Amino acid sequence: MNILGLNFSFDSAAAIVVDGNVVGAVAEERFSRRKHDGSWPAQAVKWCLDDSGIGMADVEHIGFFWNPGIHCEPANWRMTSTLRNHLEYLYALPVNLMRHFDGREVHRVDQTLWLDDGHAMRLHFLTHHDCHAAGAYFRSNFERAAILTIDGYGERSATQISRGEGNHIETLRHFEFPHSLGALYAAFTQYLGFHPNSGEGKVMGLASYGKPTYVDAIRNMIQLHEIGFELDLSCFSFYLPRRRRYTEKFTECLGPERQPEGEISERHKNIAASVQNVTEEILFHLATNARKLTGEDRLCMAGGVTLNCVANTRVHCEAGFNDVYFMPASGDSGTSIGSALYIAHVLENQPRQQHAETDSLGPCFSDAAIEAALRRAGVCYTLSDNICKDTAQLLANGNIVGWFQGAAELGPRALGNRSILADPRNPNMKDIINARVKFREPFRPFGSSVLADRCADFFERGDPSPFMLLV
Repeated sequence: MNILGLNFSFDSAAAIVVDGNVVGAVAEERFSRRKHDGSWPAQAVKWCLDDSGIGMADVEHIGFFWNPGIHCEPANWRMTSTLRNHLEYLYALPVNLMRHFDGREVHRVDQTLWLDDGHAMRLHFLTHHDCHAAGAYFRSNFERAAILTIDGYGERSATQISRGEGNHIETLRHFEFPHSLGALYAAFTQYLGFHPNSGEGKVMGLASYGKPTYVDAIRNMIQLHEIGFELDLSCFSFYLPRRRRYTEKFTECLGPERQPEGEISERHKNIAASVQNVTEEILFHLATNARKLTGEDRLCMAGGVTLNCVANTRVHCEAGFNDVYFMPASGDSGTSIGSALYIAHVLENQPRQQHAETDSLGPCFSDAAIEAALRRAGVCYTLSDNICKDTAQLLANGNIVGWFQGAAELGPRALGNRSILADPRNPNMKDIINARVKFREPFRPFGSSVLADRCADFFERGDPSPFMLLV
């Protein structure tokens, strides 16, 4: 069975799953070179089909990362006597039919487009957090587990606790937007002068330079419940059409916002450290409650908040689980995989497959293709007899190397196939790369690569972290 999974929003992406195996997945940004590209993933879809040797007519199911059926509620029943566009019938019919179902929620939407050659194109509009959950759970290879998905929002939900067993995923709790940990962190990202939904990693990096002196002030904006949490919405405006994601009450509490590209003071560092600290507390609270609700000793996590590797480490070490799997492509690009796997296993009950521990699922190029590209670009090149030895010598001589091998990674982290390499023994190297290559703030960190069997020689714990999701 051939299934195409799609995300068409922030970090648009496509994935192809054949008989339960992920044979390819790539974000549109890898082709367009526009970071977080949210346009229709035309090139990603084409690559998935071409690379797997499958035509669109061979695709039996298409999974989509969003369920518009959840929006079929009374608040959306505002129909006029004259439709502006007959395409509106595609949603006007189900929206009006939902009047007769006493407000019950739509679990998912399926649609079949019958082409004139008789081909049936079956579309499944799946719930966003179910796609996150399926991607993490099925890729984990766990037979059963608690599943925690946390992001800004998906349809209505911003956090979901589920339990997976075999091919079944059961939702136990979901907490609705605007009470959102992802939106909270994005508000602080904007407040600290960075771009929300993109610069959260900057806040996490900046936090390590500060002291959590504002923890109590930020805690006052949040109320932890027995299972979840609520935000004091008088401090935030991200759920309204406003330029700022926070209110005057917020700035009265923490002081004036930092202007983009402005000076970073000790106060800014301390606020970053404080919101990071509170984020860890909330995530730990949710993870421990997921363990209580499910009774499981393994945990799978996905959603954009899972890219916070500092918070993940606390969950990994302290939440009481025997094993934790963090989805490498935790952001929305990973829902392309999750939507396809949800169809394969939950809807179609296909046997589960053993997934390789890799996030390198995208385009791969032969030596001939690389050489042709270099010639077209007029780049001087040498074909090495021993690429590892030659690269090691370049690094030892103080050079910075652009390392390109194998298949492209799907998620936002450079994991060794599309990476910048440098010798960490030079104490100035981080500043050199940030200033001359990455053109970014000097406090931004880098992930260190060491041999797996030497991990304990360099780090306090010997746990491997192949996807840069633990610290």
